[in-house]
Amino acid sequence: LRSSGWGGRWREEIAEELLLRTHTTAVTLRYLASHKEPPVRVFCIGRVYRRETVDPTHLPEFDQLEGIVMDENVSFRHLLGILQTFYRKMGFPQVRFRPGYFPYTEPSVEVEVMTEKHGWIELGGAGIFREEVTHPLGISHRVLAWGLGIGRLAMLKLKLHDIRQLYQPDIDWLRHAPSSPITGD
Repeated sequence: LRSSGWGGRWREEIAEELLLRTHTTAVTLRYLASHKEPPVRVFCIGRVYRRETVDPTHLPEFDQLEGIVMDENVSFRHLLGILQTFYRKMGFPQVRFRPGYFPYTEPSVEVEVMTEKHGWIELGGAGIFREEVTHPLGISHRVLAWGLGIGRLAMLKLKLHDIRQLYQPDIDWLRHAPSSPITGD
């Protein structure tokens, strides 16, 4: 393992404190811990919590979809292809990637899609799990990982102006809410 780590000092008493999860990586890593050899392809959906300023595209509590792929000879290029295919099949023909930072992956990208209403909007993040993540689990293969907020995706697919509309307590709106089938091949 050739890493200087993230810096900072690790303390057991802090690590043992309870904390609302900010991502679903704990779920996929638990699965990897018991499935150390490829091929592995896993998806999970879970509630996550962030310190966010509430606005039309951000909430402090949301549902996240996370996916991982571990296989022989997978690369960052494979990850970009998976993401491009996924978002295109969800009905977003224009997909772009911007360099990003996520503590568990390197290299990392933010995934953006073009929409008529919002222009380019970020829908997720992705990268290859760092050795500091996989090595302690006894995993020697590359693991591709990505996550996205389901609410933001639903907001775009339903052509809403504000993500908060998904959670309003208006039963009449729910009865008449538009539905949007998954499009693509």
